[in-house]
Amino acid sequence: MSMILNKILKLGPAVVESRLFFSRKTCPASKKPVCPSSAGSQASGSSGGTALKRGEPGKVRMAMFPEEWFKFFHSKTGVSGPYLFGILVTNYFVSKEIFIMEHEYYAGLSIFVMVAGGAKLLGRDLGIFLDSQVEAIEKELEQDRKNQMNFYETIIKDSKDMQTRAVGQKMLFDAKKENVAMQLEAVYRERLRLVFNAVKGRMEYHAKRIRVENRIHQKWMIDWILNNVRKSITPDFEKQALNRAIEDLAAIASRA
Repeated sequence: MSMILNKILKLGPAVVESRLFFSRKTCPASKKPVCPSSAGSQASGSSGGTALKRGEPGKVRMAMFPEEWFKFFHSKTGVSGPYLFGILVTNYFVSKEIFIMEHEYYAGLSIFVMVAGGAKLLGRDLGIFLDSQVEAIEKELEQDRKNQMNFYETIIKDSKDMQTRAVGQKMLFDAKKENVAMQLEAVYRERLRLVFNAVKGRMEYHAKRIRVENRIHQKWMIDWILNNVRKSITPDFEKQALNRAIEDLAAIASRA
């Protein structure tokens, strides 16, 4: 048993190195051009004849160990090599109490069994379902992005329309200012007309008043003169004037 363990421990670095570089197409400079892991994966891929589809994980054993590990051990130790290596490593960790199996271990073991069984039975369907959900979410996000773009394009278009309307509003404000100025001018002219009519009426009133006063003064002056003339005529002067008028009439009658 100790000899087998020593042999496995000697192979340990190679196992670790192959695990670190199993996904590479070429090995390090000190190794062969093609890694055993990649060769094993190529052989398995060519033997299987089918490529992995979307939603399908890589091939594993016991729900967690990659197939490449077993291919690597198969070329070194045979079919039972990887299983024996796992048993010996587990025995070492347990015997040296590096790994302590307490109640949490058994709880984790049961959880691991359930997770492994679920992954084995539902992994593919769950992957396809999750991919469909991701695609649905992606479509929804893309639709939201398009809706947002349409929304912002509508906002930009409305903003441009508002700018055009703002220019129109400026023109409308200028027209309204001109309209208000015309209304003020009309009111100003109407008030000037009222003032003109009021002043004209007052001037006509004063002119009529002056004419009436002059006519009254003239009438008074004529009456005063007539009264004074009548007062100045005596009966002798009236008799002489009457005789003179009769003589003038007789002379006119004789000439006629």
